Amino acid sequence: MFKKYAIKAAAVALISILGMANAHAWFKFTNSTSSTVWVSFQWYSPATCANSGKWETKGWWQLAPGETKTVFGNDLQTIGKYYYYYAQSSNGAVWNGPFNTYASNTAFDWCLNTGSTNSRILGFREKYIGTFNNYTINLTQ
Repeated sequence: MFKKYAIKAAAVALISILGMANAHAWFKFTNSTSSTVWVSFQWYSPATCANSGKWETKGWWQLAPGETKTVFGNDLQTIGKYYYYYAQSSNGAVWNGPFNTYASNTAFDWCLNTGSTNSRILGFREKYIGTFNNYTINLTQ
């Protein structure tokens, strides 16, 4: 009888540990500037965006000076090693790159190559995360 309960307890403990590991996977941004910053983020999402380039883009997270926000809370290694972002601040600073992507002027969550009359093309910056499962980008000026 004791052996049966010990096996169940061990199974519950293992499931809890595995669940905690995934619960701590994230991609975050920290605003280390003295101005408000807005961030848009892009990740590989073939299930959601099968017919639209297989990449999902979401924005805008508003970060006050000194604030950190999680923009993606899934297991980064199961999604991929490359992520993309664009950020701009109220003082005119921009964190951009060469990867042109449509982004709405208001809050949005859509697939690559989606646009609207309320969108513009922005140059997103690529971030290679290697083997990390948690990643934070520190936005500084």
